[in-house]
Amino acid sequence: MRKTVLLTLIVLAAATATNAQKLPNVQKESLRAPVNIKIDGKATEWDNKFKAQNSATELLYTLSNDDENLYLTVQTKFKDVIDKIMRGGITLNVNSTIDRKSGNQISLTYPSFDQAGASKVTNMLVVKNYPKANLDEEPVSIDNLNKAFASQSKVIDVKGINGIPNGEVSIYNENGIQVAAHFDDEYGYTCELAIPVKYLSLPDNGSKPFSYQLKVNEPKQFSPKAGNRPPPPMKMTSVAATDTWGEYTLAKK
Repeated sequence: MRKTVLLTLIVLAAATATNAQKLPNVQKESLRAPVNIKIDGKATEWDNKFKAQNSATELLYTLSNDDENLYLTVQTKFKDVIDKIMRGGITLNVNSTIDRKSGNQISLTYPSFDQAGASKVTNMLVVKNYPKANLDEEPVSIDNLNKAFASQSKVIDVKGINGIPNGEVSIYNENGIQVAAHFDDEYGYTCELAIPVKYLSLPDNGSKPFSYQLKVNEPKQFSPKAGNRPPPPMKMTSVAATDTWGEYTLAKK
């Protein structure tokens, strides 16, 4: 009898812990960013914990803000999702109100590789993910993968920001837009982004909610070029864009 009761308590405790750890599909709360937040592609200031786990994009993510910036931190460990991100990037669209169809929307996409960059990084991922099928290739280390990513991911695609022409801007821009990404020791991928609140054009000093879209884009289609190694083929199930919508209100002190 005592063993049965004890076993029941253990099962209930495990179920309670599991439920406590379950994250919403879309972030439900506003959040002040940690004072030590650093855009470095690592979620250490968050203790690698997130506010939502979205089933459509297969991303863990957290939106936060301080008085100066809106921050997005995303993470995934799914290799097909990572591969798609390397080919098409992640886009954050932000509307100034909750109206998703409003004409006042800004857009940031990162990473944004050209053909050579996409080929270099995705081919390294294929060698890493399927070593037995690539016996003639050198093993891929985390350090080498991060170095290759850093050497190729030099631009951000921007749209709709007043004072900044649509198109590519350097990751070392003077506009205050920050991005960084990093592969961890388990080859999980974390990406961080910061955009100054002033670019969001929020009414009433951001006291009202606005809508945002988080999107994993479809892979870019590159024209074959002589001398360039093409990106490896993708699964048919991995080529469609996926996205989610949410609402957020700037967290005040």
